[in-house]
Amino acid sequence: MIVRLVIAVFFLAGLGDVSLAKRCGDDVDGVDVPCSCGDVVVSDLVLGDDPVASQVCPGTGLVVDASGTSPLTIDLAGRTLRGSGEEYGLLVKYGGVGGASVTSGTGRATIEHFALGVSASADDGVGLLEKVTVRDTQRDGVRLRGKGVVVRQTEVVRAGRDGFVFSGRDYVAEGNRSTSSGRHGFMLLGHSGTLSEHNEAVHSGGVGFMVAGGGHSLVDCNAAGGMKDGFEVVASDLTITRCTAENNRGSGIGGHGARWKLEANRAFGNGGDGIRVRGGRLADLGGNRGWNNGGSSGADAVQCAIAGVACAEAAAP
Repeated sequence: MIVRLVIAVFFLAGLGDVSLAKRCGDDVDGVDVPCSCGDVVVSDLVLGDDPVASQVCPGTGLVVDASGTSPLTIDLAGRTLRGSGEEYGLLVKYGGVGGASVTSGTGRATIEHFALGVSASADDGVGLLEKVTVRDTQRDGVRLRGKGVVVRQTEVVRAGRDGFVFSGRDYVAEGNRSTSSGRHGFMLLGHSGTLSEHNEAVHSGGVGFMVAGGGHSLVDCNAAGGMKDGFEVVASDLTITRCTAENNRGSGIGGHGARWKLEANRAFGNGGDGIRVRGGRLADLGGNRGWNNGGSSGADAVQCAIAGVACAEAAAP
């Protein structure tokens, strides 16, 4: 009887915790309702003295679930969402048509110590994520699926698994950085993703940029100091331009696929091959270079070859 009573008390306590979650935001039926840990944001929000900005959340920080069709703006305003290693920092279920804008209008905002930092798994979840630092997550830092998602000026530090995971289609990543991820810095899935304006993966535990799917464009990306390859690509209809792989323990840029265009990419100081990609209809547009790859001797390393043919400009600068 005592054991049953104790179990009942804990069960009811758990139900009580769930019931404490409420609808919050700057305009909840005309009322400004401050947000606490686990609350559901249903309107635009500028984070201020909301309790969630000063609490350590035992579970999820905030859930976004728009009450109407208009896309929400969630301004984290330089504040910090802090967790205890569980659940989500920011879970976006529905952000309004086109997805919510998650920004920080006052300095950079921080989301830290959750199992997963920022997550949206459906269309109309996140439309824009910018100026946020996610750090010390148990799993992924930023994991977004959808159409037309834009992520820029966002940083992930010490993700337990992947720094950034993108899927869906027509997504854009600009000027983001992953540092010391447990596995991959960036994982690109889906179709027609565009990476530009210097996305960087540094000291990845696995591959800097793991690329699958098709139709992606990688411009001015850098993978440095990773434990495996800088870029590992299994995709079709791909463009890689002005990307750099340096000082990774594996190879620089490798993989296979069809209908690629490669131009002005560099690989140097990597432990394996420099640039070595295979497949059909791969176009060397010039300026691809590899040097000082292959460890201390480099005798057996391929410095730069596209579809089995030495790069048009393979010499060190």
